[in-house]
Amino acid sequence: MPAYRPAGTVGGADERLALRLSDDERDRAVALLNQAVADGRLTWVEHAERVEVVWASRTRAELEPVLADLGAGALAPAGGAVQEVSAVASKIIRAPELDRPILARSLFGAVYLDLRDAEPGMTVDVEARSFGGKIVLWVGRHATVIDEGEVVLGKRKVLASAAPGSGALIRITGLTVLGHLKVLSGPWYWGW
Repeated sequence: MPAYRPAGTVGGADERLALRLSDDERDRAVALLNQAVADGRLTWVEHAERVEVVWASRTRAELEPVLADLGAGALAPAGGAVQEVSAVASKIIRAPELDRPILARSLFGAVYLDLRDAEPGMTVDVEARSFGGKIVLWVGRHATVIDEGEVVLGKRKVLASAAPGSGALIRITGLTVLGHLKVLSGPWYWGW
């Protein structure tokens, strides 16, 4: 049986645009829209309209116009430069590389990340996603933490500096569902 192919798609760019979207791609598109409204490039009304389109989109062709004026390659495919740390019904403790984005996922598990080695002036991007699990981040004493993530029936708690400091900038995005995210500064404590 031949594979389903929408009319008008032959190959190349058309074939790439005809690919179905994953939830990960929709999440990244919404994160880009969140950043655009925070930067003042979109109004809240435009943001709401575009987010609605993102969640209704089935293919990349439907999503592309929503992001087109926010920069070329706005929705680059995941992988490659992004390092993933995942715990499924288990516990993982890691000191990840800090020079590239981090995707931390917890599904009924626990992810502990030591980010205290981030140097002043460095920006560390962490996408923290959990469902029924927890993600704990340790940051340097002078780090500035910005949590732009969302929560549904869970908790996100930043117990570290939220004011500009002399340390690294830790920017956190992602969705917490029936779980929690905790950001701590100070000495490493394995029992948390």
